[in-house]
Order: sequence, then C-alpha cells, then structure tokens
Amino acid sequence: MRGDTWWHRPTNGATERGSSVIGLVVLTPVVVLLLFFVVAAGRVGVIESKLTTAARSAARAAAQYRSVTAARAAAITITETSLGQLEESCQGGPQVRVLEMNLRPGGKVQIQVSCVVRLSDMTMFGVPGNRTVSADSESVVDRHRSESK
Repeated sequence: MRGDTWWHRPTNGATERGSSVIGLVVLTPVVVLLLFFVVAAGRVGVIESKLTTAARSAARAAAQYRSVTAARAAAITITETSLGQLEESCQGGPQVRVLEMNLRPGGKVQIQVSCVVRLSDMTMFGVPGNRTVSADSESVVDRHRSESK
C-alpha cells in the first residue's frame, strides 16, 4: 500500500509536463558553448602540432650548414615553407627565433617557432583576445663532420 500514502501519491505525469522542454532550453546553450570550446582547443592543438613539426625540421636543416647566416636562412625558409597554410591562422605569420646556433661538430642548434592565434577566428561568437602558441626544437650537429668545407 505504498502508493496510497500522502507523501507518495500516485501521479499520472501531469505535474511534470513541460520539464523536458525547460531542461532542453537550459542545456542547449551550455552544450553549444562546450562544443565551441572543444573546436577552439582542437584548432589550437593542430596549430601547435604543426609548429612543433616546423621547428623540428628547421633545427635539423640549420644543423647541416657551416655558417650561421646560411643556417639561419635555411631555418626561416624551411619554417615558412612548412607553415605556408597557417598564414591566415597566425596573426602576422609565424615567427622564427634562433635560441642557440653552435655549428661546431657536436654543437647544438635550437629553434623556436611561435604564432599568435586570434581567438575570435575560432568561434562564431568573436571571443576576444589572442593566444601565443610556440614550439622549440633542437638538433645536434654531426660530431664526425669536418670543420673545413
């Protein structure tokens, strides 16, 4: 006889009519914002992955040269070539910084590639602000190469 007590009245569902519509109205904006956040985070992650690949290629290419000028030019050229499609995503284009350039055998070349990503490009809502994404990579100069050309 549990259903006959005053605190547990049998209902036919009339008291809960419309609650699913209210739940849908409340949850829809939250789900949409979460979806936009996931898309923006994914795009930043893809850009960061491309920057890592470009930095690795630039450091490896620069380590092959004997002069600092040629190594720096090679690093910039390789980065611009591999990140050509990121021009619209990076505000002002990708930036290449040489952190270390020791071209002696056994030396180290360290390159940093960074990009300022406009967050307003990520979603329809025009989220204000920018995020700087960067990647570093280093390459060791071959220990067995000779000092002469």
